[in-house]
Amino acid sequence: MRETIIIHSRLAWSAARAQAAIERRHGLQALSVEHLAARLAGGFLRPIDSDALKAAIAEAKTADLGELNGIKGLPGFSRAAAQTLSKAWLANLDLPRLAADAAPMARSRLDALGRLEAEALRRLPPSMRRPGDLVAAALSRLCYARTLFGRISVNGRTEMSPVWRPFLAALSEVVEVRWIAGPRHVPSWVRDLRIPVVEAPASAPEIQCESCASPRHEALEAMRWARSLLAGGLARPEEIAIAAASPEEWDDHFLALSEMSGLDLHFVHGRKALITPEGQLTAALAELLLRGLSHARMNRLIALLRRQNSAYEILPRDWQRALPQDAPLLAAANWREILAVPSESLPAPVAELLCELVDTLALGLKQAPEIGELLLRDRSLAIWRKALIEGPPEALDVTLATLRLHDEFSPQASIIWAPAAALAAEPRPFVRLLGLTSRAWPRRPTEDPLLPNHIVSADLLDPLPVHGADRRDFDTVIKTTTLQVICSYARRDAQGRINGVSPLYPKLPRVYRQRARIPQHAAGWSDRLFARPFEFEALPAAQSALACWIDWHTERLTAHDGLIRANHPLVVAALDRRQSATSLAKLLRDPLGYLWTYGFRWEEPQESEEPLQLEPLAFGNLLHSVLEQTVNRLESGLSGGFGTADAAAIAEALNSALADVAAQNERRCPVPPPVLWRRKLQDIRALAFAALTFREEALPDQRSFAEIPFGGDPRAEALSADARARLPWDPMQPVVIPGTGVAIGGSIDRLDLSGVGGRARVTDYKSGKPPGMNKNPVLKGGAELQRCLYAYAVRALSAGVNDVEARLLYPKGGDGGLYALSDPGQALEQLAAFVDAARRQILAGNLLPGAGAQDAFNDLAFALPGGAKESYFELKGPLVAERVADLAPLWGTE
Repeated sequence: MRETIIIHSRLAWSAARAQAAIERRHGLQALSVEHLAARLAGGFLRPIDSDALKAAIAEAKTADLGELNGIKGLPGFSRAAAQTLSKAWLANLDLPRLAADAAPMARSRLDALGRLEAEALRRLPPSMRRPGDLVAAALSRLCYARTLFGRISVNGRTEMSPVWRPFLAALSEVVEVRWIAGPRHVPSWVRDLRIPVVEAPASAPEIQCESCASPRHEALEAMRWARSLLAGGLARPEEIAIAAASPEEWDDHFLALSEMSGLDLHFVHGRKALITPEGQLTAALAELLLRGLSHARMNRLIALLRRQNSAYEILPRDWQRALPQDAPLLAAANWREILAVPSESLPAPVAELLCELVDTLALGLKQAPEIGELLLRDRSLAIWRKALIEGPPEALDVTLATLRLHDEFSPQASIIWAPAAALAAEPRPFVRLLGLTSRAWPRRPTEDPLLPNHIVSADLLDPLPVHGADRRDFDTVIKTTTLQVICSYARRDAQGRINGVSPLYPKLPRVYRQRARIPQHAAGWSDRLFARPFEFEALPAAQSALACWIDWHTERLTAHDGLIRANHPLVVAALDRRQSATSLAKLLRDPLGYLWTYGFRWEEPQESEEPLQLEPLAFGNLLHSVLEQTVNRLESGLSGGFGTADAAAIAEALNSALADVAAQNERRCPVPPPVLWRRKLQDIRALAFAALTFREEALPDQRSFAEIPFGGDPRAEALSADARARLPWDPMQPVVIPGTGVAIGGSIDRLDLSGVGGRARVTDYKSGKPPGMNKNPVLKGGAELQRCLYAYAVRALSAGVNDVEARLLYPKGGDGGLYALSDPGQALEQLAAFVDAARRQILAGNLLPGAGAQDAFNDLAFALPGGAKESYFELKGPLVAERVADLAPLWGTE
């Protein structure tokens, strides 16, 4: 026997089909009222799909929409217009007739909506009809209703939009129609139409009231409650429901908690598209189009394309090895330049494919639809198309975040997380209601954005307002839940504001749940460990952490402070490598930091590919590059070289060098926005000019060199044979600090050599502030080593040089910015003793935090105990000084 059920939601439709399959009711069909009307209307007619309507509105925006022309290009217009038209259709309003009868002020808006409606309908498929049109067509074919539907039952509804009521009344005259209400509210118009109502007494579930700390805590308590029902054998997953009037606020919490708990949780209203691999691909493409090309964005996009687009499967996993690691590659031209040269990790077919990808992306944001069609496939392409319907390409990051996809977990085998409206239509025995605050349940009525109350009365446009629906849904859930209802609200919202209690919240004693309480049943593994410290304490990680914490706060030196076994291979290998002035400073001032930096190879991550400012280190490197190129230009372009150049020649060479360095840096490194970048280049020019024009007497027959590598520095390996021949020494010749066995290398900022007399002048540029008047530190506690090391390197590598002047030059210090080392030989002797002491100490396993660990700009401070300056260093400092007694005196020297 044929029978038809009119259902209210996708959840109810799924449940009705599953129950029909279990009961083998082959003649049963479950339809929404709009599909029922379309089925009777025949001719393959169908209701207007919301996505199709938004797409039609997006296309209709090219037409003249009158008063709406000013806002039709805004993000969200298609969605808002679709909602307004849907409200008008469900309320059975005739927009042209309303416009004709309206006051002049309202007529222009109604005329504009009428134009939009006509344009959208013209662009919809011919088979799609408005609700009123479907009803009219169905009423003309009522004679087929008995054959098509048999007995009709309206299940799980408490209301129905006005446009469907005449249709239901007409059906009741030709077939048996029943309104299956159970304990639900029955609207008065149903009784007026004399449709038989099947009622049942309300259930009497156990009702409990709880108060939680925050929305996240509410979600956590809900998962604990579900776990307790399952663990106690009180319920199966398909008997448990968690609901809220508007569940979006809790979605991220439930997504994380369901993963943590291992419980299958069906999101009735759909999961966010961005949590899927396809959604991540569309997000990567949107980010690249919105913010431009970059190294990291292209890596992310290609990694996702390789898994979802077969055309990109030929790309090797390590394709990015062919790219310069420090280059942000912010323009298509930069990518084409690099991809034009094939290599082993980037063969010709791969390079051609990447060039095609770059060319496609270079089309820009305006061509987002075409780019999506070229790069995306299947589900990711559907998400992309839907996002472009929701708003313009410029709003892709917003529209993608709002899209949802149907949850793949079956609701018939899972706990459900649902809107209250869906749960009211398909009740479950165990229910937990969240968000019963004065702001969230019932929700407050809002005016329609396109047809506000002063144009069309809200009672006319929306006869079933949301606050009324929320009250009916809450009443329905309470009356239809058979075993248990728990009502919950958060004492504070996600921003920390105090919440009021909903007027619907039962007037019963409430339980105040604390966030740190110990639950009888934990939601998952991490919740269990958080709630049961004794179990966590048994884990090796916890025991190690506790031991570390105790050692940090104990007045003795331990392995957690940096004591390791003697002659550790990692330390030996780090010491055997060539040391720079920077690594030696770290070795002398912070042995533990030396291990982290040069043993473990910890590096500070690059925070941004498009920095808002130039970091001090990058600024200093740029300044040194400009100085190097300027000196080299003057040396090769003037007969007397740099030593005889006047201010005009220096300025000319400097401008040329700055332009070349800036262009090279823009290709290889991330730079700030153009205005800030130009300002920094001006600062660099000013400092470089001050440094190069510093008033001092030139040496006899002076020759000048800039950025000269020594001791096998890696920069020397990149030099050609001709470039090496022009240097004053062999840059690959080892340089060893006397009496230590420690090899050093690096690059001297500027070296001036006298043609006669064996004199040399070493200059190390400093872009920071000078140390101040009457201050000329020698080793500066181990932080200032360049003058001493570079003076020794020049004496060791340059035959015939006996007199070496080593100094620091601070361009910001003006005429007083030059700081010469009074006795380089004595300084070297003192430094060698401390280097030897440091080497012996760390080989003995004493890699302890020294004075350098307390520096304000220590980039490894995160690895030290929290609040180290306030307690840890005060406790451990004397112990460290005693342990490394032959090294500690350095930290107090000038």
